[in-house]
Amino acid sequence: MSYAEWKREPTIAQIVFGLHLPYSPPRSVVGKFLWRRRVWVEVTFALSMLEPWEKFLVMVVMYLTLGLLLTGMYLYLPHHLAFLSARAAYYLFGRD
Repeated sequence: MSYAEWKREPTIAQIVFGLHLPYSPPRSVVGKFLWRRRVWVEVTFALSMLEPWEKFLVMVVMYLTLGLLLTGMYLYLPHHLAFLSARAAYYLFGRD
């Protein structure tokens, strides 16, 4: 790896979707936050020790799971919270 490649500043897209994690964080606040989270995930789950195709597979599963979770929260959580508040009102006050 050359010095210029090691010293380059990554974009947010490279941090979120890239297979190789850059060594230095970007200058933006959002980029630094995402870079720190990415480093935490890679170190916690030992993704840095995987081959590129294994890392790609793990990241695809992670992004799909996160996407399904967020979609479910967006679609079903408001209805479920209304149901829970009606149920709590029934238990607390005794009427519908």
